[in-house]
Amino acid sequence: MSPKSSTLALGIASLITAALALSGCSSSESGEAVSSDITTSETTASESSASSPSAATAAATPTLRDGTPFIGERTTIETGNDPEAPSISVSLPPSWTHGENIPAGVTDALSSNSQEPSGFMPNTTVTVENQGTATKDEVLAAARETIATLDGWTEVKYTEIDVDGQQGFRLSGTWTAPNLDVPLYAVMTVVAYQADDNSPVYLVSFANQFTDTTNMQTSNQVEEINTSIEFG
Repeated sequence: MSPKSSTLALGIASLITAALALSGCSSSESGEAVSSDITTSETTASESSASSPSAATAAATPTLRDGTPFIGERTTIETGNDPEAPSISVSLPPSWTHGENIPAGVTDALSSNSQEPSGFMPNTTVTVENQGTATKDEVLAAARETIATLDGWTEVKYTEIDVDGQQGFRLSGTWTAPNLDVPLYAVMTVVAYQADDNSPVYLVSFANQFTDTTNMQTSNQVEEINTSIEFG
């Protein structure tokens, strides 16, 4: 990884690690790594509707991949004090709230109020970082390289996506987190946001983490957050 890439992607590793501070608990149970057939939250709303003639209707009634309507209410994501940073909103499922005592380097955090059998609280941490004159491709490449350096990282699926007209990717996998006896399953949505050609590129990252991959309610909640990201 080049020095420039290392600088660009510094926030990603701290983003994942910061999510542990929001979990509030570790586990004494054992767990198995997630198999490669898990496809939680791998499709964006823009991907599923862009080529459809009824895209306008789909946008008015957003759904999960299985057709289930979103059940949350839209909430604004905190993006820090930078006036040029993008405005972001998502659909926040019931029982999820904005976190308190946000870790340093994280602009916002969303947390489930339902503890998993492992003792972990599913959560989503968000960072918004100005990358200056770096290109979108450089920002996204550096982010993926940094994610791969997490302890025990095993990539499950990588998908290039378009989020509200912005270039990005969604990456899922497992990693070995400190103070947890079970693997963490992470779904990362990373976007290189640029308002126009004269504006800086922002690295926008959503890191969703949980341990119980058999819980469809949690999977659906994570999917709803990831596929409802809107800018502006």
